[in-house]
This record gives sequence, structure tokens and C-alpha cells, in this order.
Amino acid sequence: MKIAILGGTGNIGKGFALRWSGKHDIIIGSRDEEKAKAAAAKNVEILKGYGRVGRIEGADNKTAAEKSDIILLAIRYENIHSVIELIRPVLDKQIVISVVVPMAKNHCYIYHDAEHIKVPVPGKEYNTDYFCYTTPPLGSAAQEIAALLPKNIELTAAFHNVPARKLADLDHDLDYDIAISGDCTYSKDVVFDLVREIPNMRPFDVGPIDASAMIESLTPLLINIAARNKLKDLGIRFV
Repeated sequence: MKIAILGGTGNIGKGFALRWSGKHDIIIGSRDEEKAKAAAAKNVEILKGYGRVGRIEGADNKTAAEKSDIILLAIRYENIHSVIELIRPVLDKQIVISVVVPMAKNHCYIYHDAEHIKVPVPGKEYNTDYFCYTTPPLGSAAQEIAALLPKNIELTAAFHNVPARKLADLDHDLDYDIAISGDCTYSKDVVFDLVREIPNMRPFDVGPIDASAMIESLTPLLINIAARNKLKDLGIRFV
């Protein structure tokens, strides 16, 4: 299959390109075609270092979408409207996978004072910034995307909780579970197979697209846990 990774020049896109290029033709998509081609060439060189051959090319987002069987949206939430508007004219039976997570950083300071005086004490305040899930008007990023796509395009939401850095590190054995939501059995089956192609990763069906908010909201939770407990690159495992 031909898999277009829109927003593929980022870390998460790099990981999917490296992991799937052995079995599929990968098209790195970007608003900047030259940037996409440079990222594709770099990924090919990385694979050569492991003695592997990767079928990876770069293109602008619209061209990448038009040439593909599967489109992975690895873009920022605020860009979904512009990207879908751009690729909508070339959509024709492709399966779309959303890894989009709408979230923001909240800023908050807590102050310590022995007499419980509620005023800042120089040198005693500490930062409690944290990421939160910013619920879109329709309930989730996936539901927003579904409303923008043509009715004949199947959407699946998956891969939100995979650490990008570990995904892109071929020396690292992944051991994560992938929660998948979608309304179509066929597209879910395709995504299940893509998950299983990455060793030690297990796919789990969590329901229709309407359940996608539960998956998306796990990402800021994992980031907060990692930041506050001196951990890195957390994923999920169902036991």
C-alpha cells in the first residue's frame, strides 16, 4: 500500500515512515515540498545504516494524499481545517487515520507560606504548569475531521499515545498497546494490521469515532505524568 504521512517531517511522522517503509511505499507530506523531500532522503539514509531498504519519497500534502491508499494525519489540531480543505478535492476511497490531539499548556503557580498568607512569597513559589485536553466543539479532533471529510472517506483514530522519540528509534523495541476507534470494520482491520506490523505493539478496538475523545485525552495525561515523575516517553499497556 501507499501511505501518505501528512505532517510527516515531524518526529511522529519520521517514526511511522521508518517502521512501515519495509512493507509499504511511504510518501512524506508537508506544506513545503522541498522540506518533505529532504526528510524522506534523511529517512532513507537512516534505514541504510541498518542495512534496510526503504521506499520513501517526499511531496506536498495534496500530492501525497492524491497518490496514497492511506492518509495518516500527523498534524496540529489547529491545522486540520486548512489541510482537509486542501486535500479534499483529491480524496477518493482513501482510508484516513487521525493521530491528532488537541491540547494546551495551563499555567498555574502555587505559593507556600507557613502562616497560610495567600500572597506570593519570593523564592517559595513553584510552577505547576500542566497540559490539558482542549475538547473541540464536536467532542474530539477525530469527530471534527470526520465532519470535514467527504462521506465516502473512512476515518479511524489511532496511535495517539505512541512516544514519538521511541517510535523513531529503530534500536528501541516498542511494547505498547494501541487504542483504535472508528465506524467502519474494514478500515479498522487495515489499521489493526499496520499496528501488528510493528513488533510487540497490540491493537485494541475501543468503539466508534464518538469514543475517540477518550483516546486523545490520554496523551496530555501521559505527558503530565512523565514531567512530574521524572519519566520519559510514556506509552500505555493494558494488563
